[in-house]
Amino acid sequence: MSASIVRKYKLWFVWQDEEHQQWLEQMAREGLHLRDTNAIGMHTFVRGAPADMVYRWDVRKGTPDYLQLFRDAGWEHVASTVGWHCWRKARQPGATPEIFTDTAGKLARNGRILLPLGLALIAQVPMIASHRNYLAALAGQDAAFQGTALAALWVGAAAALLCLFGCIKLGLRMAALKRL
Repeated sequence: MSASIVRKYKLWFVWQDEEHQQWLEQMAREGLHLRDTNAIGMHTFVRGAPADMVYRWDVRKGTPDYLQLFRDAGWEHVASTVGWHCWRKARQPGATPEIFTDTAGKLARNGRILLPLGLALIAQVPMIASHRNYLAALAGQDAAFQGTALAALWVGAAAALLCLFGCIKLGLRMAALKRL
């Protein structure tokens, strides 16, 4: 008999990695073990025996040396999506395994997340700033064209706010790590 497959949708953002890891651990305790995931939040699980597993995400280029380093430390590579790698390991009594055990490693990891998020935020600024003059020029255009331009402005503004929120969350996390 083959294992049954269960698909669940859960969207998460890069600054929500700790909450996402906890959700995956809860799924494992319920007997759902992650097999694959994608960038839009679709998770594929294999139904099996409940297990106390630890899930950890890391963002790094998946070179053979990188993958082997984690495997040598007893971690199982579960899935990869857009540069993120999901690792799994059985929880031992009295200890929770971590892939980063020192503050410097955690700061470096968060920096690898913060950099592209910050660049995405900066990329939104010229687009939003240019819309001020562009919207004035639209006054004589038809309504459908005006609506499309306004929609693009709102999408850009929402993306900028989301990136700003993520940068703040990651910045606060890094500041807390530096105080340790």
